[in-house]
Amino acid sequence: MERSELLREYLELYGFKSLTEVQKKVLNSSKEKRNIVVQSVTGTGKTHAFLFPIFLSIDKKVKDLQVVISSPTRELSRQIFDMAKKLAEKEDIDIRLYVGGDSIDKAKAKLEKSNPQIAIGTPGRLKQLSLDLNLLNIYKANTFIIDEADMTLDQGFIPILDEILSTVKEDTRIEVYSATIPVAIEPFLKKYLKNPLFIEINKKDLTPLNISHYFIKSKYRDKVALLKELMNSINPYLSIIYCNKKETVLNLYNSFKDDKRVTYLFGDMEPSKRKKTMKDIRDLRYTYIISTDLTSRGLDIEGISHIINYELPKDTEFYVHRTGRTGRMFSDGISISFYDLDDDSYLDKLESKGLKTEYVEIRDDQIVESKVRNARSRKDFYKSKINIEAEKELRHKRTISKKVKPNYKKNFNKKVQEEKKKIIERNIINQKKKK
Repeated sequence: MERSELLREYLELYGFKSLTEVQKKVLNSSKEKRNIVVQSVTGTGKTHAFLFPIFLSIDKKVKDLQVVISSPTRELSRQIFDMAKKLAEKEDIDIRLYVGGDSIDKAKAKLEKSNPQIAIGTPGRLKQLSLDLNLLNIYKANTFIIDEADMTLDQGFIPILDEILSTVKEDTRIEVYSATIPVAIEPFLKKYLKNPLFIEINKKDLTPLNISHYFIKSKYRDKVALLKELMNSINPYLSIIYCNKKETVLNLYNSFKDDKRVTYLFGDMEPSKRKKTMKDIRDLRYTYIISTDLTSRGLDIEGISHIINYELPKDTEFYVHRTGRTGRMFSDGISISFYDLDDDSYLDKLESKGLKTEYVEIRDDQIVESKVRNARSRKDFYKSKINIEAEKELRHKRTISKKVKPNYKKNFNKKVQEEKKKIIERNIINQKKKK
């Protein structure tokens, strides 16, 4: 079968109407056989971008290792393996998965007889089978793919990949895929990727997906109660509720442990528990998943209609990763985030990057437009009645002595602004009490 016909079959198999931008560019680069670094936001089809060229070019006659795909978590590795197996259903291609938690003895027994043509796994297990046990022939691979490189860096796997890549052939094609390219990973890239082709997709655009972004003010509210109100106001197919720490995940889950619709997920859960939870999620036994950022990077859980940021991530990049779990591949999605007064500059940053934000509140189990932030811009905020009252209260402090110490004015103004903030918050509370 010709390459174009085979590609058409692959697209139909996954329901793609056409190639996405990243898939087109990677497919074109595969003809040049250059090393590549692909920076692309989540939900743009990165996994298929490297799987399609692999299956179009693999030599089915060579019964030995040709392609290695490294991924930082068991779930991501298993996800890639499942996608690859789907492509290989009509092909005579040996694909094997190597991750921690799976039987090492079974993997060893099979490798002693033969190597797969495609090996997919986590860095630790790939190293164990190739370098420690000398069974997996990574040194023979023609292509080595590093998926979610920034997450690989975050989890401390770069030194392990360094050891593995030191054994590959000089002409092995290395492909790196990542949502961001941290400075800390650049020495590694320079060491192993000579003259790479850089492919950047939607680097500056925070809204490449079909997602509506709603924000609910949580200041002076019981956030757990607010979350319960929100859950009564929406009807998701599947929703992820994001927290920044596993402690918050567990504390929040304790408030919902009697609700059979709710489960939780974080990185260092016991492996068998994590595996079972993922299976139950995919079997749609739950409607809400309270999670850390484990689920925000690359992990493809189908059918996520709503993202809820119980806590906003510290970095706007991670806001993109999280919300990118919904609105994937031609589907619509909804993101709802809680925010308070301290997040004003964070929201401004999102909006300055092109994110269309809508500010809402919950009334009678309905999500309605809020006038809190929509009614005025950040600049106009300082003209509001509360701020005018605060300015009057602070006016007597504006006189500065002619004889001052260095930086006195700067420090004085800083203190005034802090005092002003306190007065504003106090006035807001007083207004609420009057109502």
